[in-house]
Amino acid sequence: MKRQSLIISISTLIFIGAAYILGWSSLFTVSSIEITGTNVYLSTSIKPGQKLARVEPRVVASEFQKIDWIESADVSRNWLTGKVTITLVERTPIAIYNNLAIDRSGASFTLHSQDVFDLPHIQASNIESAIIAVDFFASLPSNLANTVRVVKVANGESYVLKVQRNNSEIELRWGQNIDNDLKSKVYFALMVLPENSKVMRVDLSAPHAPIVK
Repeated sequence: MKRQSLIISISTLIFIGAAYILGWSSLFTVSSIEITGTNVYLSTSIKPGQKLARVEPRVVASEFQKIDWIESADVSRNWLTGKVTITLVERTPIAIYNNLAIDRSGASFTLHSQDVFDLPHIQASNIESAIIAVDFFASLPSNLANTVRVVKVANGESYVLKVQRNNSEIELRWGQNIDNDLKSKVYFALMVLPENSKVMRVDLSAPHAPIVK
């Protein structure tokens, strides 16, 4: 019985000592903070000299995930060096709607970079329609999507695309978000025909009966 009490007492002392060292002692404090994954200057609530044990990774990560253009944040602590590393993943825009960027998941966020000039612009009456249009755009074959400059939402979920072809722009009346692979194949088949070298509009809403103007 005495031995059991002694073991409990020693365990309690060890626990108290460890808690003191981690939470109060100057042995384990934040020596530096590194933020990776972005070129944008961001501040953090963590300060050098702060007790490392009191840096809660989930809480710190949530601070950064509140920023709309950040997709995820991961926080790690190095107990040997005292370094705290915050690893961020930025959202990747695939289209622009007004002054907002939209990523492949449909999340909209503010632009913090102007390096988006070659992204297609969405023309829609509201952000909800724009997000649906981005989902449609993401479903297009890459060889076509890479040439799209504008995605216009027409009536309902009917779409009109403006695509770049050589030094000219062609309007594609796409219609509904169906038969996208077939419509793409029909479009490229039409474009290789010599008589279509100067066309300005192609109606693919009925891919088995396309109209070229």
